[in-house]
Amino acid sequence: MLLTILGITLLASTPSVPPVSCVYVNGKTACGYSCQTSVDDARCASTPYGTCAMFQGQVYCFDPPPSAIHHPPDEGLRPECKAVGTEAACGFNCLVAKGKVACARTPYGVCREHFGELKCWDPSETAIHELGSEIPRPTCLTASTVIECGYDCKNNRTEVKCAATPRGRCEKNDFRIDCFDPPSLLQCAHTQPPDPAEVRKPKYQRREEKQAEAERAAH
Repeated sequence: MLLTILGITLLASTPSVPPVSCVYVNGKTACGYSCQTSVDDARCASTPYGTCAMFQGQVYCFDPPPSAIHHPPDEGLRPECKAVGTEAACGFNCLVAKGKVACARTPYGVCREHFGELKCWDPSETAIHELGSEIPRPTCLTASTVIECGYDCKNNRTEVKCAATPRGRCEKNDFRIDCFDPPSLLQCAHTQPPDPAEVRKPKYQRREEKQAEAERAAH
């Protein structure tokens, strides 16, 4: 009896993952999610949280890392693809500048342009698991032609250094820059992936739907 109840509970908690689809083009088969095809190419995202797009006959696909999937931002998890000329990129907070395009791997990353270079930087998986949507936005700092991104960035005339985590710290003494990041003691274990449809919704919408569901259950 206990095993039956446990099985029902696990089934009820399993997210509604859409079925895998397959596409076939010119002798090539691709299976997955958000599939796209061109004249001679077929590609799919590996997870239902990913996305695919086609630019100038080329298909590009992207899947967010587990930390972003389990800890979506308040505005919802919506990766994108952008292109300029013959270049294309997929991810988050994409930047198009100087005829180039670049995207961060997570919604908590940043992209900046400096002297024609597009640089994207993302907080570590551990930091995102630890702080989730409350993680501070990293910043970027420049020195001459150099650009670096992270936290508590410091620079001199030719060098920039940043901490890798929000709790990290950088100090500049006699033009020398040293940074330190305390280790994370968090152990984050997720048993089930979230519902793909839910993580795309803004936080306020998820909260309102949960409240409405609770009110219906109370009646």
